Amino acid sequence: MPEMPYLHTLWVNHNQIKNLGVFLATLSKKCPNLKILSMMNNEAAPSYFNGGTYEQYMDYRHYTISQLPHLEVLDDTKVTPQERAEACRIYRM
Repeated sequence: MPEMPYLHTLWVNHNQIKNLGVFLATLSKKCPNLKILSMMNNEAAPSYFNGGTYEQYMDYRHYTISQLPHLEVLDDTKVTPQERAEACRIYRM
């Protein structure tokens, strides 16, 4: 993946992404100013729509928020200050 420091919005819905950690590590290095990310319907992004539990979905959100510090919207839902604080607490940002 090339360096994309000016990329603010990325939609990777339905892309068969399976490893969230590897994907987010790459994004955090290559797209440091990412503000909007949509990963719906990927194995790495569990949700009600693809068979994931609520707990899996919240863990996915918290981990993603912890890895992308400039993220404002994840999967069409704004990142709240409470979510960011919880992500910091859980993942020691």
